[in-house]
Amino acid sequence: MHTSSLSAEEAFELLQHGNERYASGQCTHPHQTGQRRLQVLAGQQPIAAILSCSDSRVPVELIFDMGIGDLFIIRNAGNVVDDVVLASIEYAVEHLGVSLVLVLGHTQCGAVTAAVAG
Repeated sequence: MHTSSLSAEEAFELLQHGNERYASGQCTHPHQTGQRRLQVLAGQQPIAAILSCSDSRVPVELIFDMGIGDLFIIRNAGNVVDDVVLASIEYAVEHLGVSLVLVLGHTQCGAVTAAVAG
């Protein structure tokens, strides 16, 4: 799948379908073979860039039923955007051709709770 042929809407739809498979226990575990590892040696073509919390309960590839090379993920506690995160997102858009940037939040985020508490 070449990213330049996917619109943001199409990429989002793929993520939604993957999450539906995950939530229903029907994961297909795509792109997790030795052959896939060899394919991505030549370069990556992720379908989306995702800013996610570092929380270990939010394994991004798993909850979207995606595999190696499918997602460009930036993780930190609380999904904070600083210069480094912004540069990573810009890299994904400008150099990898992703059309979708998704910020993935979750419930019971300790970083957000701590920030709100001051």
